[in-house]
Amino acid sequence: MFGLSPMYFGVYFFVTALIVLGVILFLKKKLVGKDREFYKVLLVLCIPIIVQNFISTSVNVIDTVMISSLGEESIAAVGVANQVFFLFNMGLIGLTGATGLFISQFYGSNDRKSIKKVMGLSTILCVGFSFIFFVLAFFFPELIIGIFSTDPKVVELCKNYLVVIAISYPLTALSMVISAGARAVRNPKLGMFCSGASLIINIIFNYCLIFGIGIFPELGVKGAAISTVFARIIECLLLVGYVILKDKDYIIKFNINDIKGINKDFFKVYMSKGMPIFINDFAWAIGSVSYSVAYAMVGTSAIAASQIATSTANLFIMLAMCIATGAAIMLGNELGADNTDRAIDYSNKFSKIVFVVGSILGGMLILSIPILLKVYSTSSTMAGDLSKIFVIMGVLMGLKSFNILVIVGILRSGGDTKYAFALEFGCMWLVSIPLTFFGAINGFPIYMLVLFTYSEEIVKAIFGLPRVLSKVWVVNLTKDIEISG
Repeated sequence: MFGLSPMYFGVYFFVTALIVLGVILFLKKKLVGKDREFYKVLLVLCIPIIVQNFISTSVNVIDTVMISSLGEESIAAVGVANQVFFLFNMGLIGLTGATGLFISQFYGSNDRKSIKKVMGLSTILCVGFSFIFFVLAFFFPELIIGIFSTDPKVVELCKNYLVVIAISYPLTALSMVISAGARAVRNPKLGMFCSGASLIINIIFNYCLIFGIGIFPELGVKGAAISTVFARIIECLLLVGYVILKDKDYIIKFNINDIKGINKDFFKVYMSKGMPIFINDFAWAIGSVSYSVAYAMVGTSAIAASQIATSTANLFIMLAMCIATGAAIMLGNELGADNTDRAIDYSNKFSKIVFVVGSILGGMLILSIPILLKVYSTSSTMAGDLSKIFVIMGVLMGLKSFNILVIVGILRSGGDTKYAFALEFGCMWLVSIPLTFFGAINGFPIYMLVLFTYSEEIVKAIFGLPRVLSKVWVVNLTKDIEISG
């Protein structure tokens, strides 16, 4: 398999089996001990979130794998288009982060009326935000693409992809609001099943439209975009249909009267806690896109290498990210119910779990390098760069996982969003971005630029851990103001 020795695969699967066995034994012990309730809720919440995020992340990986056979220009073109979607997606994650923050606490305090108001306001904000990106990507694609690449072939391929994919932006926004709301009321399976259906459709039509199978034309990069749009249409229809048909007064279903019922105090509190999350995630996304601009200074091969490495590493770190999402919901529920001691205890447990899980996954990424290099059709030069990049990402994955938990799972759960923003923004824009551009300007290889990019994780942990231990984030937001009005 992949031209690798049986000895390597024997060692790889033996180590993987040991890890899986260790996890099973650990959970078996915890599910019958004093922490039974914690781990039971964690599994119920996180398994569907993990599956959904694995599916969502797999879409980009599948696109990259299928497109890789078309050449480096095609990989780079999809990579540039994915950077635009990434920026859009992170803006939505920031907006729906506020959705999850408030709904999880209102769910803990059993305030259904306020949950519906949050859903209404969040939908307006997210869909409105999506139309900004739709206009830019559909009517002015060259303007956006020119920021990332000047290669004429890459620009043309990316334009064909971006104009098509822009159609799906408003649908993606609506889907994310519904999924975030469902997760916050402990129904993560909804998003999981809908994303699963979307992935299956995406894979089938990707294969048919990229390579021209049967009655379908061979459209290459444009075919990948069309299949993705169709998949997102189906996902959105499934989510909306579920909310409408579930029952007459489903907890996240809202109407025009719920929106009209939003008072000044509600809007003020929502924006004061929610906007730092949006600005945080959007600024982080712009910073991440800035890294791509720096990588592009090295060349098209560097863009392709970073696209492959990032898409693959996201699959490995995804588990830690999903635990952080589950942590935000569980901590928010406990804070909303005024169980502050339990919230603090849960935060300590999550910190240990996420760091260990991230470190194990980082080791597995490093161990998987020979397989990954065979999966992707790359030149020998790119293979060498990818190996070094994967090692860097693997070594620092535990620390990166912990930082994700601190910002997304712990600080935000109690509304400590301004410090979370300062931590994320400062470490990225004052440390790693200057270092990365310094390396690009001075001709450093791509793997060194990635190392500079990851330098922020060290600084972030130094300032993030003391904030968690200070317990400043332990706040019941439902007591701040009467929002139901």
